Amino acid sequence: MLQKLRARMRRPGPLAIAAFGIALAAFGVFCTWTSDGPVSLNGVQGPNDGWLIIIVLCIALGCLRSLARGWWFAVAAVAGVSVVVAWVAIEDWLENRAVFGAQVGYGLVLVLLASVALAGSAVMRGVQLVEARRATPPPPPMKASRMVLPIVGLLAALLLVFVLRHAIWLTQEDHWPPPANAVTSEGAEAATEAFAARDNPGARDAAFDFAWSTSATIEPWVEGKTFFPKIFADIEAAKSSVHILMFGWREGEIGQQMAALLKRKVAEGVEVRVIVDRFGSRPYKEANEMYKGLAAAGAQIVVNDELPLDKDGLFPDQHTDWRHDELGRADHRKLYVIDGKIAWTGGAGIEDHFENGEFHDVMTRVTGAVVRQAQAAFLTSFHGYAGPLPDDLSRYFPEPARPGATPIALTQVIPGGFVAATQAAREQIDGAKKRLDLMNPYLTDGDMIERIVAAGRRGVKVRIVVSETSNNTQASAALEHHYGDLIDAGAEIWELPGTVVHAKVIVADDVVSFGTLNLDAWALYRDSEIAMVARSPEAATLFETRLFEPDIARSKPGKPLTDRLDRLNAWLWDKLGYFL
Repeated sequence: MLQKLRARMRRPGPLAIAAFGIALAAFGVFCTWTSDGPVSLNGVQGPNDGWLIIIVLCIALGCLRSLARGWWFAVAAVAGVSVVVAWVAIEDWLENRAVFGAQVGYGLVLVLLASVALAGSAVMRGVQLVEARRATPPPPPMKASRMVLPIVGLLAALLLVFVLRHAIWLTQEDHWPPPANAVTSEGAEAATEAFAARDNPGARDAAFDFAWSTSATIEPWVEGKTFFPKIFADIEAAKSSVHILMFGWREGEIGQQMAALLKRKVAEGVEVRVIVDRFGSRPYKEANEMYKGLAAAGAQIVVNDELPLDKDGLFPDQHTDWRHDELGRADHRKLYVIDGKIAWTGGAGIEDHFENGEFHDVMTRVTGAVVRQAQAAFLTSFHGYAGPLPDDLSRYFPEPARPGATPIALTQVIPGGFVAATQAAREQIDGAKKRLDLMNPYLTDGDMIERIVAAGRRGVKVRIVVSETSNNTQASAALEHHYGDLIDAGAEIWELPGTVVHAKVIVADDVVSFGTLNLDAWALYRDSEIAMVARSPEAATLFETRLFEPDIARSKPGKPLTDRLDRLNAWLWDKLGYFL
């Protein structure tokens, strides 16, 4: 009996099945997971989390030798990997079906079969170990020193899965078009009051569906030398409140000028509230003196902390939020709301490289009823970072003198699955019939690229403006991998020299969107972003005449890569787009 059991233990059954499951899952990740009309995505494209499967498969691969030796921690690890693989595949499938109405592809089926194989191998090995233990005298207890490494390894693997799930997991819910209960301009104040009354809300809770509204004016201004003086003038004229939500506000010349202006406004009795991002603005390090001086003058400042420790409340006297609900997620939004009457949004931070032209961007000034929704977006986010709000909020939501008649919607991405801005951009691209002009610094998302290709193939005139020399060579390489497909579909790619293209604008027929939304995985699915979508031939014409036409006139046509090493490099970065 003992000899038979030992022979069974030496059989490669469970080990071979586990190895087969790992190989099958890795293969399935790069096969079709979902299809939506002309768009077909594999496990590492669009909102799919196939790279998480690859990462946990590496854990299973590293446990194969220990599995062969009969270590229980390896059995547990392989079983855990099977659960994570199935969980990722099923959740992505359900989300794609709910949001897109997408059809399941054979790659997902292969991954799910692989998870069954991995689970089966763990069960088989576990049964073998139990039978062997029953048939043989109990082995001497393992030395504590030999148990430490497996236990530490298993705990590290669990921590890795937690961090990946919390920090880089892509998730999405259906938030576009705005639902019937979306917050209107008239209801913005009430929605903010209700949020302020909630018990300890977090930044991720400030995810509101905003209904279509109206604007009186939409004015895009290109280059910092043009838009900064106008933003400063609006703040200089502020009478009641200045609210600034800013990813990047550094201690350079333009940043110090803004801080000095806000100190003066506080001294005049104007309320100043600020939200900044820890990574983009460095409030605890290089820019600490500037922010401390602003806070000492009376401005209320809160910080998004994408790295531990998560500190909430007013800077610099904050408290630790042990939920760490901001972990791994930048607040990339740029928004000014002045007196509740004027809003500015776009891609530019309060940084010298936007003012001196090193970065090429556009900021758009908006007035009308939609500004009240922008105010709600700011105040709820401010409170989500534990910033205090007064009981009476009515002064922040004045009745607009000119509500306007141009249809406009405020959209956002908020970590945790709220991707209304992403879904609005998809709809805009899919709905283009005659023209589709895009300017974006980081166009790497496979889903968006396939939709742009599909637009070209159906006869839409597509023009894409990017940098000739980007500040992110990896993102540029990932896009260059698709140059051939885009050009074959009829798209024109224009590379702007002498500056870094940083504007985020889409013009599709007479619909224009502008804001902070990059077309990469971080902006589309993970970070906090803001954009406005306007249905306006006049606004579309302004963006064309002020931005696209002058830029295309001085750009060079992009061409597909020919060098073999360049093509290989572009292919690699395209496959790693999930992390870019």
